[in-house]
Amino acid sequence: MLNSKQAEAKIQLLQTLNQSISKTTELNAVLTATLRIVCESINWDYGEVWIPEQDGTILELSPAWYVNPARSIEQVSDLQKFRFCSEAFILSPGVGLPGRVWSSQQPEWILDVSAHSENYFLRHYIAKAFGIKTGLGVPILAKAQVIAVLVFFRSEICEQDPQVIELVMAAAAQVALKNCF
Repeated sequence: MLNSKQAEAKIQLLQTLNQSISKTTELNAVLTATLRIVCESINWDYGEVWIPEQDGTILELSPAWYVNPARSIEQVSDLQKFRFCSEAFILSPGVGLPGRVWSSQQPEWILDVSAHSENYFLRHYIAKAFGIKTGLGVPILAKAQVIAVLVFFRSEICEQDPQVIELVMAAAAQVALKNCF
C-alpha cells in the first residue's frame, strides 16, 4: 500500500514519462526517455534495455541507455565502460538478470550483483570491475509477452524496495501502452 508521498511520486513519474514519450514514436527515443526519467525518479545510476529478437530466441542490448549525470565523473566513466563491455553480450531465455526477467515475466532485484557467480549474474566480472552493486530488472509486457526488459543498476547496495519496483513496473506499463515496438 502506497502512502500519500509515494502515490504522489508515482503520479509525478507517470505524468513526466507520458509528457516525454508522447512527443515521439521512435522506439529508442521512447526507451531512452524512460530510462532517464526512471533513473532520476528512483535515484539510480544507470539504465539499459534488452529487446528480444524477432524469432524470440535471444535478447540483445538496445541502443537505448542512460547514465545519471548527477554522479561523479569517475562513476559516469565507469558506467560508460560497463555499457561498452555489455554490448558484446547476447542472452538466452533464463540467462543473466535480463534473461531471467524475460523468462519469468516478473521483476527481479539483486542486492549485490558483484557478489554472485558468473553463472547467476553473467556480467559479474565487469560489474565488479566498475563498481556496480544493486540491480533491478523489470519486464515491459504487451499481450502477455515480454517486449523488452528494463534493467537498472546502482553503485551502492540497496535493500529490495517494493515501492521502487512498483514505480518501475508502472513506468514499464506506460511504455507498453505507447505501442511503438
